[in-house]
Amino acid sequence: MKVTAEIVREIIEKKDIIVEFQPIYSLNTKKYIGLEALARGKYKDEIIPPYFLFEYAKKDGTVLTLDRICREKAMRAFSAESSAPSLFINFETSVLNGITSGTGEIQRSAAENHISPQNIVIELNESRVKDSYNLMMFVDFYRSKGFLIALDNVSAGLDTLNRIMLINPDIIKIDRAIVSQIDSNKYNQEVFRSIINTAKQIGAMTVAEGVETVDEVITCMILGVDYFQGFYFQKPEQFNYLFTNEARLRVEEAAQKLNISTKKNPTVVNMMIESYKRIIYELVNRLSCMTHDDYNAELRDYVDEHSEIECAFLIDSKGFQITDTVMTPNVEILEGYHPALMGVNHDIKNYFYAIKEQIEDPFISGWYISNATGKSCKTISSKFYNNKGEMIVACVDLKKQ
Repeated sequence: MKVTAEIVREIIEKKDIIVEFQPIYSLNTKKYIGLEALARGKYKDEIIPPYFLFEYAKKDGTVLTLDRICREKAMRAFSAESSAPSLFINFETSVLNGITSGTGEIQRSAAENHISPQNIVIELNESRVKDSYNLMMFVDFYRSKGFLIALDNVSAGLDTLNRIMLINPDIIKIDRAIVSQIDSNKYNQEVFRSIINTAKQIGAMTVAEGVETVDEVITCMILGVDYFQGFYFQKPEQFNYLFTNEARLRVEEAAQKLNISTKKNPTVVNMMIESYKRIIYELVNRLSCMTHDDYNAELRDYVDEHSEIECAFLIDSKGFQITDTVMTPNVEILEGYHPALMGVNHDIKNYFYAIKEQIEDPFISGWYISNATGKSCKTISSKFYNNKGEMIVACVDLKKQ
């Protein structure tokens, strides 16, 4: 069926809008953390995609009316399902151009449907707004009322950082264009990683949008994303299909498949190796400009900053340990095991020998039973030179997650 302006006008006039919901999923908890409401038009038993609805509504000047109808329908459906988590609703930010923002319409609609503002996430696409002042007024108004703000469709581009810093969102949704084939696309991986790092700096959570394959999910997980949304987990559905046993089984099956794939997927293996390298390289860079008296304190700071580290220590060029074995706080040490003391010789250990003989740098061991704790660990090591030009080997033991 060809969509026309007349069809869209009739849909708006009769409020013939249906709402489906797509879960936003936490891999760590195996639970839905939210549902995004997705509106579609309905005309003579045919479904009209939202793109056509909003394109024709913009030409007719009825986009604000359509936007409100979609949200009202979403909130009404959401409030009827007591077991549902947070609701993610889209706000057509283009309507902020040249109008007074923060009118409280979303707040009123939430109150009418008995939904707490803390359970509503307003999704914004900042790129559609020309009036930045109105956008900030809108964000400030709703954030002050307890609503959460998400920045939608975050992708590559010079203005991406400016968009994030302007809105300071609670949640950043990373666009499908970046997520698509991220397991094999190095450029997308770097863009994704930069967005994740920016989100961490401002305290925002992140969502990978549009995940469709297990490899995409695994790669995004390794790169540090918090949540997932996409066809891999579940397509948009109406409420009576969202919370069926079949849907729950799909989620559990997906989690099991991810667990198996994580161990076998070559992409994950390569990315884990890169993460190991970053851990040891960052440490040696920090230590290389310090004196011997500062080593223990710096090792303590570094271990405290990295939850994946079990302990760290330094060895001189002859194989003797020149620092304490700095352990992670509250580490459990099994009976019969103890951390190495300063002065212990490690010259026959592979993590020292491989570095000294220039066989491998950084050295990354397999998993083995730690002499320090009696638990499984992996050692990574690399060298640096102190201010006297003497070689020192830094060693870090990682916990097995």
